[in-house]
Amino acid sequence: FEQQLFTLLRDPNESRIDWKNTAFAFHFRKGLPSRITDQLAALTVQRLKTLQQLIYQTIELDNFYHNKIQSNKKADSTPSTLKNKDASKYKKKFPSKPFTPSALTLALRPRKPTKIASVLNKEGQLNSEEQAIRGRDRLCLYCGGKHELDSCVKRIAREAAKLAKK
Repeated sequence: FEQQLFTLLRDPNESRIDWKNTAFAFHFRKGLPSRITDQLAALTVQRLKTLQQLIYQTIELDNFYHNKIQSNKKADSTPSTLKNKDASKYKKKFPSKPFTPSALTLALRPRKPTKIASVLNKEGQLNSEEQAIRGRDRLCLYCGGKHELDSCVKRIAREAAKLAKK
């Protein structure tokens, strides 16, 4: 039904901005992650003549990628017999630490609030009192050090770590 509508009425987006199929395909490809564009480059261009074909092929490649990741996770979580043999060699050389009841009791104790938790509000931001104190004393709003927020090494390192995860 959708294909019949496209045949009769053409693509509404195309008529609105007067773009052809290749322009839409170009911009669609531009927004794809490199793991998909690399695989699309290996395919012949003649196979993907329309934007719709490109979209379907992209969905297939993305599904294949995620299925492969999921199957690899399952395979890694189930140890093979070779892994068990190797692990037993290391256990003989390096015995594990003996179980201590004190370690168990430490894990079960309720945690005391940390110093940082006492200056944060429910949203995880500095409460107004602490903001006023740090502003008055010209302390960093992020870590409380004697520098400005823009030059806070801890904040910059945390933001860099966040970007590296993406």
